[in-house]
Amino acid sequence: MSPPSERRHKVLLFIPNLQQGGAERQILELMTRLPPRFEATLCLYEDVVHYRDYLPPGEPRHVLGTARMGPRGLRRLVEVLRQEKPDILHSYRDKANFWARLATRRAAVPVVVTAVRSRAMHVMHLATEWWLSERSDRVIANSEGVRRELVGLAGVAPEKVQLLHNFIDLERFRPPTPAERAAARASWDVGPGEVALLLPGRVGLQKHQLGLAFALAKLKRAGRLPANVRVLLAGRNRDRLYSAVLPRVVAWLGLSDVVRFLGPVTEMLSLYHAADALVMPSLYEGLPNAVLEAHACGLPAAVSHAANIDGIVVHGETGFEAPTFDHGALAEVLALLLGASADERRAMGARGRAHVAATFGVDRILAEMVRLYDDLLAAKGIA
Repeated sequence: MSPPSERRHKVLLFIPNLQQGGAERQILELMTRLPPRFEATLCLYEDVVHYRDYLPPGEPRHVLGTARMGPRGLRRLVEVLRQEKPDILHSYRDKANFWARLATRRAAVPVVVTAVRSRAMHVMHLATEWWLSERSDRVIANSEGVRRELVGLAGVAPEKVQLLHNFIDLERFRPPTPAERAAARASWDVGPGEVALLLPGRVGLQKHQLGLAFALAKLKRAGRLPANVRVLLAGRNRDRLYSAVLPRVVAWLGLSDVVRFLGPVTEMLSLYHAADALVMPSLYEGLPNAVLEAHACGLPAAVSHAANIDGIVVHGETGFEAPTFDHGALAEVLALLLGASADERRAMGARGRAHVAATFGVDRILAEMVRLYDDLLAAKGIA
C-alpha cells in the first residue's frame, strides 16, 4: 500500500440523482466521511434530492439540469470536468458510469472509478461495459453477485473489478430504547400485541413483494399465519404495472387485513424500531442496505438467497434464508420467524448486529476505499 499523501486531492462524485435508495445514501456517506486530504464535490444530472439532511453545505455543487442524459448533458458534464479538474472521478450507478466514461474521452481525468451497485444491468449497459471498463481504473462491485455478473456476463477483466461492500453507520442505525420502540410503534399504528414484518424497498419485480404475499397466503390456508401478524410494505412505486397489480393480488389472497402499503418513507429508522423482523424475498440484489440496517437495529431477517449472497444473514443464527423464488420455502422460514418468541427474535437480532458490525463496519469499508484511492493515485504518479 502506498503511503498517504499530504496533498489535497479533488474527488468528483457523479450520480444521476439523490432519490431515495441505497446507492444514493452510500455516495453521501462516503462524501461526508472521506479524510480532509480529499476534497469531495457532488455532481448530479437531475435535480432530485431526497437526502437533504446528509448534504454538506453548498452541495450538490453541480446539477447538469437534465432528467435524461444525452448530447447536451454530456457537454455539460465535460464542462464540469474541465472546470473542476478532479484527480478522481467516481461515478455511481450504471447510467452515470456510462456517461462518466464517455465524458473522459473529451476531458481527461487521472483516475476513474466506477461503482456498480446492483445486478440485472440494463441490456445496453451490459453490452457496453466490457468496452467502457477499459476507461475505468477500477470497477467497484458492492457484492459478490455484482462481481460475478460484471466478469461473467459483461466481460469485464477480473483484475479491473474490486469487491467493496457497503458500509453501515452503527451509531445511526441502532436498537431502540423501550421508549423509542413504543413511540415508533405508536406512530406506525402497530398494536402492543402485533408482530410487524417489514419489507422496505421500491415496489417492483426485484423486491418480489408478490412472493411474500404468496408465502403468507400459503401459511394462512394452512392455518399457520397468526392473527396478530402485520406486514408493512415501505417504498415508492417503481414498476407501474407491478404496483397496480400487487394490491389486487393481496386482496384476492385475502390478505388486505394483514398487509399495509406505506408508500415512500423518509425516515426509515423509526420503521426499523417499530418492526419485529425484516423480510427481503428479492429476485436479485447487489448488497441490500435494508438488511444491513435492520440487523444493525437489532432485527432478525428472513431473506432469499439472492438477497444474501454476501452472507449478511447467518441462517439459523441471525435469521433465515430461503431459496430464491421458492414461495413454499419462504413460507417455512416465515413460520420459523413467527414461531419464535419475542425474546428469541431479539437474540437473533442482537447476533445480527454483532455480525454486521464485524463485517460491514464504517471504519473497515472506508479504510478500503481510501486505500484504493491512494493506490490508484500513486500508480498515476500524482500521490
